[in-house]
Amino acid sequence: MQKIWKSTLYVGYLLISIAFALEILLRIYNPIPFRIKGDKIVLPINQSYQFKNEYACFDSVIVHKKNSLGFRGEELPRDNSFLKIITVGGSTTECFFISEDKAWPQVMQSELRKKQPKIWVNNAGLNGHSSFGHLLLLKDVVLKYKPNYIYFLVGVNDMDRQDLNQFDNRMVLGKSVQMDHNSWFKNAFLTLSNHSEVANLIYNLSKALKARNQKIFVDKIEKLNPRNTLFLADTLRNEVLTKQKQLIPAYRNRIEQLVQLCKSNGVKPVLITQPLLLGEGIDPVTGTDLATYKISNEMNGALYWDKLELYNAELRRIAAEKGVECIDLARLLPKDSRYFYDPMHFTNEGSVRVGQIIAESSSHFLNR
Repeated sequence: MQKIWKSTLYVGYLLISIAFALEILLRIYNPIPFRIKGDKIVLPINQSYQFKNEYACFDSVIVHKKNSLGFRGEELPRDNSFLKIITVGGSTTECFFISEDKAWPQVMQSELRKKQPKIWVNNAGLNGHSSFGHLLLLKDVVLKYKPNYIYFLVGVNDMDRQDLNQFDNRMVLGKSVQMDHNSWFKNAFLTLSNHSEVANLIYNLSKALKARNQKIFVDKIEKLNPRNTLFLADTLRNEVLTKQKQLIPAYRNRIEQLVQLCKSNGVKPVLITQPLLLGEGIDPVTGTDLATYKISNEMNGALYWDKLELYNAELRRIAAEKGVECIDLARLLPKDSRYFYDPMHFTNEGSVRVGQIIAESSSHFLNR
């Protein structure tokens, strides 16, 4: 018994020593920088990325820069007469593989400046961020710059995300919430992650693993093939959509919090629906039927679009009920493979068209 006790103590001592050494090492140099630390946002400041590319839908040399705010775009103007806009979203907003002049928030700025020279647009999109990440970003970073407008391109990263429900209790504004034992543990671990590099590493790696298992496409070029088809039974379609509908109330709660946060800080929110290449019609480039296109053994284009439209429809409803602007990009951007390099992410041409559409759709309320 004494031998077992000594062995246990030794193992415990060894684990604590390793964790302590790793903590010191990660504080000196962290080779895997994460954008979320616990429940706090950490942005890359004054970073520049440049890499060669072999795909025709992007520049041969892609240049991606972050300014002193950690966003893409020009530095914050000192002239207070500028109308300030910040765009928030996931990878379809950040446009990581698209060079500065073609990322849609910068195209939007260029288009708007043709009529209003004193307009500043910065891109606060972060790859992989859901509405939960947007809430953190607003609280930790964006609101302190006092923009006039915040544009939200949201929806696709909230799909299938049952793990986001646990965060609603943490983010409900002005409410006291009772938490079960499991929620208490998760909240305690998030709090620990705010102060420990080791805990933050474990937390972010677990999130990355979940995201990898849930994502259908991860930054790859998807070449449509008209022969790649899948027909699904109505029973399967109804089952998938029924499960997805159960996640909509929590999604609505997070979007309402985003809207409330903006309004309470004197910022006007603008909601943007998420477009998708797949869903309905024939791709004009390849002749592919976008409804029957096979994504996986249990998912085709029509079903994937129907799932996303649950979130888009909720966004439209919230905008109408709360009296905020909604740009229905999901309906305004044509389903055309020239605009997408996979079912949701934009090519250079697509990103430029998105920027033009959003600028066009904004002109009537920005000129008020």
